[in-house]
Amino acid sequence: MMPAEVPVLIVGGGGSGLSASIFLSDHGVESLLIERRSSTAHMPKAGAHNQRTMEIFRRHGIADQIQAIGMPAETRIRAVWLTSLGGHDELDRRRLFSLDVNGEGAFRDLFEKDSPELSAGLGQYVLEPLLRKNAEQRNPGRVCFGFELVSLNRDGEWSVAELLERENGQTHHVRARYVIAADGGRTVGPTLGVPMVGLTGLATMTSLYFRADLSEFVDDDVVVHWLVGPRFGSWTGGCLVKAGPTRWDRHSETWTIHLMIPPDDPDAQDLTNDRALARLRAVLNLPELDAEILGSSPWYIESVHIEQSSLGNVFFIGDAAHRQPPTSGLGLQSAIQDADNLAWKLAAVIKGWADEAILDTYASERRPVIQENIEYALFAFQNQFAYEAGMGLTHAKTTEEREAVFLKFLEDSPMGRTRRAVGAEVFGTGRMELDPHDREIGFHYETGIVLPDGSAPPARDPMGVVYTPTTRPGHRLPHAWLNNRGKRLSTHDVGDIGNFILLTGCDGADWCDAAARLSDVSGVPIKAYRIAPGGDFGDPTRAWSKLSEIGDDGALLVRPDRYIACRFQGGTEDPYASLEGALTKLLKRSPPQNGSSEARENQVQVTAAA
Repeated sequence: MMPAEVPVLIVGGGGSGLSASIFLSDHGVESLLIERRSSTAHMPKAGAHNQRTMEIFRRHGIADQIQAIGMPAETRIRAVWLTSLGGHDELDRRRLFSLDVNGEGAFRDLFEKDSPELSAGLGQYVLEPLLRKNAEQRNPGRVCFGFELVSLNRDGEWSVAELLERENGQTHHVRARYVIAADGGRTVGPTLGVPMVGLTGLATMTSLYFRADLSEFVDDDVVVHWLVGPRFGSWTGGCLVKAGPTRWDRHSETWTIHLMIPPDDPDAQDLTNDRALARLRAVLNLPELDAEILGSSPWYIESVHIEQSSLGNVFFIGDAAHRQPPTSGLGLQSAIQDADNLAWKLAAVIKGWADEAILDTYASERRPVIQENIEYALFAFQNQFAYEAGMGLTHAKTTEEREAVFLKFLEDSPMGRTRRAVGAEVFGTGRMELDPHDREIGFHYETGIVLPDGSAPPARDPMGVVYTPTTRPGHRLPHAWLNNRGKRLSTHDVGDIGNFILLTGCDGADWCDAAARLSDVSGVPIKAYRIAPGGDFGDPTRAWSKLSEIGDDGALLVRPDRYIACRFQGGTEDPYASLEGALTKLLKRSPPQNGSSEARENQVQVTAAA
């Protein structure tokens, strides 16, 4: 039965909405999720999940489920650029360059030392059913597919949503204290008159999902095949990706190929299965390929974000808040991280241990990160066109001209070797897109639920690969393996969901006592842990001691999303007063900023598009 009232209404049942439902349930907050579709995604898009996202899923008991059914690491080690998949001419099936990706191969040690989780490979058409199952288990009867938002009316501090049950035409009305728009920007944002700003229509793309046996033409460890040859170039040649779902080596049962199609091409928006099959065979250079087209989906390369991250009691996450090129793989990851950032703050307010003003920090924290991600992804997309320039193809327009360039590029001569060396340098810049380790876990919050301590952030790798851990306030808690009675425990595994944690050194007993007393008095969930011989956890390799950047009598206050809230590098005369003062500033911000809490009292009725 549809509830009459809920603390949180989630509009949209894709990756970000389902994640928000799971996170809120685990924080002990009731929610209702509605999704106009009858089922989850049917296309295997957004198949790479970075370490930060996997850390979040680890906290919620989902990371192992994803790894159990996802792409094994040994089948997703490399991306290759080649002239074609098939064919027998001189320039067919020629490998141009290979790069280790996903933090595997040459990058494995670098990625492995910084996180308890490695990245994962699992398309949305498999991920979303898994997330839906978890959401339904945690919140039975409140994950409702086949329900469409019709209108959203302001009622004091609450919103009243009119919902249409699409199967039978029945309408329902639900009051919600807060609304999370996770609808991909289709309804809530346009209805509220909150526009997307940025660059649109950068390219017209189509993704083809198909079944075929390509085992003769591919390798077990290659996950992405970029086709750059005489007949096709850049994205027009396509990006071929394994789609599983049970075999992930060269015998993958299904595949996805992403193609750039000129907007004036009739196939750009109306691609029939017959024409899709013909185009697929041409691009792969396999004219007799026995393939079954399972789906096609047109989409656009765009680089946009919503003008406001929240309006009144409505918060925008995922594609409803930002859309960017798929290059660097930060789209769905940012969406899930939006949900993580917002969920614990909503829980804090709903449970009464934080002032509503902390919700303003959703925008102040996430918007700068998202804008950087969008700019980074757009540059990574544009950088792909540099590959052709690196091969000398800039002015080669016809097939014949391109063939001549490829012959020079591949010839066994001093100049041929020079061309290939230059090409390798250019292709190697792809690591900023395919191994963006620092971009994935090194982002931080300069303002928000953070108490700066005057320190400067560490320099970041301009190529986005090498991450520098730090406990500077606003940064992600560094990972180190601790000893828990003979078992290995990551710093990211310390503490329960929804708790602040206080990490101290050998001489931190007073901090631990203060945290326990303050938690009892204030109602703020804080758990303190002393990392020391004879303490709560051991540090036998001294890895944490080197990363913590505090003295033996110092302490780190870490938020529920495992970002550093404040840092006490040494002891204080009154640890209780120090912690109390920090929490007062962190959780009871005032006065409200323009367009934030004050705006929540001044909203008008809105009506959603049917």
